[in-house]
Amino acid sequence: MRHFALTVLAAVFSACTIMAQNYTLSTPNTTLIVANDNGTPKFVYYGPKINPATSVESMRAAGMTFDCHSYPAFGIWSENEKAIAVTQPDGSMTLDLEVESVKETSDADGSIIQINMKDRVYPFVIRQYFKAYNGTDVISTWTELVNNAKKTVALELFASANIPVIRSDNYVTHFHGAWGAESFVEEGKLQNGQLVIANKQGVRNAALDNPSLMLSVGGPATENSGTVFGGVLAWSGNYKIKVHAQNNSLEIFAGINEETSRYMLDGGKTFTTPEFAMTYSTEGKGGVSRAIHRWARKYALWNGDRERMVLLNSWEGVYMNITQDVMDQMMGDIAALGGELFVMDDGWFGDKYPRNKDNSSLGDWMVDARKLPRGIEGLIADANKHGIKFGIWIEPEMANTTSELYEKHPEWVLKAPNREIVLGRGGTQVVLDLSNSEVQDFIFGIVDNLMTTYPEIDYIKWDANMSILNHGSQYLPSDQQSHMYIEYHEGFKKV
Repeated sequence: MRHFALTVLAAVFSACTIMAQNYTLSTPNTTLIVANDNGTPKFVYYGPKINPATSVESMRAAGMTFDCHSYPAFGIWSENEKAIAVTQPDGSMTLDLEVESVKETSDADGSIIQINMKDRVYPFVIRQYFKAYNGTDVISTWTELVNNAKKTVALELFASANIPVIRSDNYVTHFHGAWGAESFVEEGKLQNGQLVIANKQGVRNAALDNPSLMLSVGGPATENSGTVFGGVLAWSGNYKIKVHAQNNSLEIFAGINEETSRYMLDGGKTFTTPEFAMTYSTEGKGGVSRAIHRWARKYALWNGDRERMVLLNSWEGVYMNITQDVMDQMMGDIAALGGELFVMDDGWFGDKYPRNKDNSSLGDWMVDARKLPRGIEGLIADANKHGIKFGIWIEPEMANTTSELYEKHPEWVLKAPNREIVLGRGGTQVVLDLSNSEVQDFIFGIVDNLMTTYPEIDYIKWDANMSILNHGSQYLPSDQQSHMYIEYHEGFKKV
């Protein structure tokens, strides 16, 4: 299958120019080659592993290389799809990038190629990164956008990645779903034109479409056979993955969804795009998923290589009708079945407004003593009695308008200036504004208080039951309202 992939490459792509200085990243089963082609950053090759003894010149002679800009910019060349577009302080919507230097470095996690580009006229710098993670077949890519001017540059488009893939009888696989019907496999032949996988919910960005995809080369792949590219965007907010196919070319653009998210980059500031993690497999779709899973367990998830406990969650059993005795009974039930963890779900909190339905109390994270007279201490004692661990449910980035929190801090919720607030679940749910540092401190404090007061809590179920319905921040200034979706998730990362 590896030989097939190289044969397809040879049939499709033309050569890079002779002047290129090439740089290579390798994983156990893949190779990526980029180049400084006389000042132009080029994407030369990405696919199944190339023997180190094989020269790029011989690959070029065999027609095995790509010949495309590694981060195409709108402006001097304005046709076709682009990875970046800006508006300069003087109103010009152009970038003309040249390579200033290329660095090969490493950190504790892997090897890195850093391509430093600058505009030929304006003091705007782009640092493009490619990183091969140790012990995996994953290479990630991202950019840093640096405004060295004194005045503000507007970022209109700011992709994390522009990746060419072999155009040869491609099939695309991604995951689509809805509440109660998540992550159904969608697969079909890729036609010429554009395929866009996107999300605009603000939060819960995998509830409908997942920020990932697989593309087969040379026909449909099976679980265990076929040549397949796979990639996933490591971003919790609105995203856009665009597959652009025309005749003999195929490119993937992936990054933050720039729609309604124009970003004003002040002088002296740097904007960093999220990582796009990718892999190439000659062992079908299963090879892609195994490679991404290995990377995620090792580098993206806390304790990702640790087995998870068998648990019982209280939700479907009693919903919000929580009592101390019923929780004790359910702990005994799961312990008798050999379970290891019990999680008390929604309905345990609220003082002035008890949480009996989904229309009140979010934000008021105090124990409802009417339901739990022995408190969380009593629940932990019962879990210890049954020989299991105890976990708890929270949804700290949300609030209800019927809550003590909202009565005290109505300015903490996302809401457009001069507009009536749009209410979600239960007719009262709203989203807290995580761009606000006070809100970040409040949400951090919820978790910190629980874990400090009850260090025996072993598991937190952090839920998200609402999208962002209100575009607008009462915290961000008027000239940064388009930053809301991005600053929300930057705040979320800080928490």
